[in-house]
Amino acid sequence: MQAEDRASEIEQRERDEAIARCRKQPVESGNGICRDCFESVEVLRGNAFRCVSCQQDFEHRQRIKHGGRHV
Repeated sequence: MQAEDRASEIEQRERDEAIARCRKQPVESGNGICRDCFESVEVLRGNAFRCVSCQQDFEHRQRIKHGGRHV
């Protein structure tokens, strides 16, 4: 078996395991109040945990924390 094939199999297995872990986690929903700034969340965001501004800030912090990788 070639190294590329083995690496591809490992990557696919890890991806499948990560998806399975996510599916086991309960889905939470927000209550309409931003968990960061305590202002009301925009109606179009449904049951989101954060308002648009705080969500953008959160995602920016996550990119910095994880070295630019998408999380």
